Amino acid sequence: MNKKIGRFEVRGELGRGAQSVVYLGFDPQLQRQVAIKTLHFSRPDPVQNKVLLDEARMVSNLHHPNIVPIFEAGEEGGDLYLVFEYVPGKNLAEFLRDSGALSPVKAVSIIRPILDAVSQAHQQGIIHRDLKPSNILLDENGVPRVMDFGIAARIDGQSDVAGEYTGTPAYMAPEYIERREISERSDVFAAGLVLFEMLTGQRAVAGDNLFQVMHRIANDDLRLPGNVAVDERLTRVLYKALTRDPAVRYQTALQLAEALDNYLSPEEDASRLGEGKQATLDFLLRRMRHKSDFPALSESVSAINKIANSETESINKLSNSILKDFALTNKLLRLVNSAYFRPAGGGNISTVSRAVVVLGFEAVRNIAITVLLFEHLQNKANANQLKEDFLRANLAGILAKDISAVAQMRDLEQTFICSLFHSLGRLLSQFYFPEESDEVRRVMAQKNCSEDKAALQVLGISYEDMGIAIARQWGFPPLIVGTLRRLPDGELKKPVSQEDRLRVLSSMSNELCSVIAQATPDARDREMKKLMARFANAVSLDQREIEQTVRRAVEEAADFARIIHLNLGQTTFGKQMRLFAQSGAAPVKTEVGTDSMIGTLLGESDPLAAMVESVDADGVPKIDAQAVLTAGIQDISNTLVEGYKLNDILRIILETMYRAMGFKRVVLCIRDAKAGCMQGRFGFGPEANEIAKAFRFPLTFTPDIFHAATSKGVDILISDINDPKIAERIPDWYRKAVPAHSFILLPLNIKGSPVALIYADRDEPGGISIPEKELSLLRTLRNQAVLAIKQGG
Repeated sequence: MNKKIGRFEVRGELGRGAQSVVYLGFDPQLQRQVAIKTLHFSRPDPVQNKVLLDEARMVSNLHHPNIVPIFEAGEEGGDLYLVFEYVPGKNLAEFLRDSGALSPVKAVSIIRPILDAVSQAHQQGIIHRDLKPSNILLDENGVPRVMDFGIAARIDGQSDVAGEYTGTPAYMAPEYIERREISERSDVFAAGLVLFEMLTGQRAVAGDNLFQVMHRIANDDLRLPGNVAVDERLTRVLYKALTRDPAVRYQTALQLAEALDNYLSPEEDASRLGEGKQATLDFLLRRMRHKSDFPALSESVSAINKIANSETESINKLSNSILKDFALTNKLLRLVNSAYFRPAGGGNISTVSRAVVVLGFEAVRNIAITVLLFEHLQNKANANQLKEDFLRANLAGILAKDISAVAQMRDLEQTFICSLFHSLGRLLSQFYFPEESDEVRRVMAQKNCSEDKAALQVLGISYEDMGIAIARQWGFPPLIVGTLRRLPDGELKKPVSQEDRLRVLSSMSNELCSVIAQATPDARDREMKKLMARFANAVSLDQREIEQTVRRAVEEAADFARIIHLNLGQTTFGKQMRLFAQSGAAPVKTEVGTDSMIGTLLGESDPLAAMVESVDADGVPKIDAQAVLTAGIQDISNTLVEGYKLNDILRIILETMYRAMGFKRVVLCIRDAKAGCMQGRFGFGPEANEIAKAFRFPLTFTPDIFHAATSKGVDILISDINDPKIAERIPDWYRKAVPAHSFILLPLNIKGSPVALIYADRDEPGGISIPEKELSLLRTLRNQAVLAIKQGG
């Protein structure tokens, strides 16, 4: 490979097509990474190169946050090259291969800014002509960026002479296939095909025979498969974008964008709320989707719910999902180290992986979802009531779990999540429709009616139905969704099924919260007796046991509130919790003072505080690497003593390294004795598990750096893979699979024989610098991994 193209250094290959190769390059003049696309035609054609260069100059004038800009273009050896901004991440085609079909909200959130970019190009007379998922990049923050404006079509098709086409057949417009007509509407049709693909997870028109694909586009109306659930309003927008007659189609990208905006934020008047439950729900959902925080919350909760407990790699997926969010990781670890959880852990817990080992998969997942819910329900104008409602929902979840444990009714973690989300409708209404929620409370007071009856009058739908609809959208299993229905009035029978148990405990805990919220001791006592009579047959606990359970639950809720910085003393329900916990029987014993359980928890030391070294100008904590590494070593020592699964130990070790050292990725490779090679297993960081699959290299001699590390058992730090002294020893499989330019290898050898390898990297050259103390701790972690492998056989 030529080491330079123009003035640009070539540092790796990013991808290739029939007539083009895309390289990762470096601009020594401006000291930045770039992407370089080289174009090679079978016959040199100076005229064609001139046309393409002219187009490149025109496209280089496009400036939009969702367009990948062209920095430079030129010729070398008769071939044209284009220099683009380097955008780390995946293209949309790769993303869809990994994720499958997207939710309507996610799909619209991706295509919407793309339409803005296309619209701006159209205003300057530039038609993309080859808009497709592989030409849409998703950067590391998920922001979509369009590339190859006006150029890719010419490259792939060469010309528009008779009998030849430009562009990709599966994304061509019917009028171009039939009459070679190209206009703004061609890009609108292509955008519709991209939206179709995101909603279904598959191409609108698939097939190996290009002429069959083109014939179907030109002659068939494209329709969604019957097994794809997309609501009617979005379906109408999609089908209009895909209309074969360009005169009937949206005439501009801007028109399609406006139609999608109307889908998210409908123009219907709110007076339609009374037209029926489904119409009301559709209306409310569209209003919620239009607010950026709701799609973000929906995606986060749905992503965690998709992680199945039964999968072997579920723990690694859950940990990776949580670790993407620094604040979520921090608060979750503080929660699992709180007074309520700590006795189960046998010491402080410093990694999400060990939290799963100690507390269980479902417990950690539920804590993560609870924190996500609270973090997204932040609204300054409406904050006080939201805090009241969230605190009440969280206490209900804790109560249900604790009552289930005391009554030996099992299903502890499912009970928690059912009870927490029992009031989801109220929470979301308070956040997104605060004025209507205030009116619901006024109707309750004026008519002395139930909350759901008041919500039905004001919103046209009960809070219960709203909560169930959102829970379904977020991917909660049918068992949990079914338990969100309230129980009938009157005395209840003993539950006989799992769903019955969950419904009983969920209803009981939420009704207990209503008792706690009573304004006077007399009212609380009266309502408590009614509740005990109602649940006497269903839950085998007496009033004294229930009251003791409430006190313990209040203690845990107070601990949770302290960690997420929710001041209980400033909330009405927080004060009522304290009064209820202090009334009746003697209060639960605490280590410090007797004024209140809440007071004792506020003075508790923070076991993770030592891990934060400082806070930068943006308020982002800087991790103390030595503290995190030391805590991880203690974590592993505790786990080795307790009994363990080998994969659990290895996950804790990798996560500790990942969090402490600020690596971009950390990957574990394990020896495959039968194949005689080292194979990547799992890792932490962006796309780490996918990249791990590419780590497969022989243990027999190869003249590269990986064999040197494993065969000799030596730690190796590579500062720059393109350093002339080392470049030839970086294998091709690595350059193709990994974008990192600096990495460290920590081999795990037993009696001189390699059994595993820990790889960690940073994308930029010279990105890894490890002081001696941290290196010593990293080696201790590596040695713990060796010990675990020895003990595990």
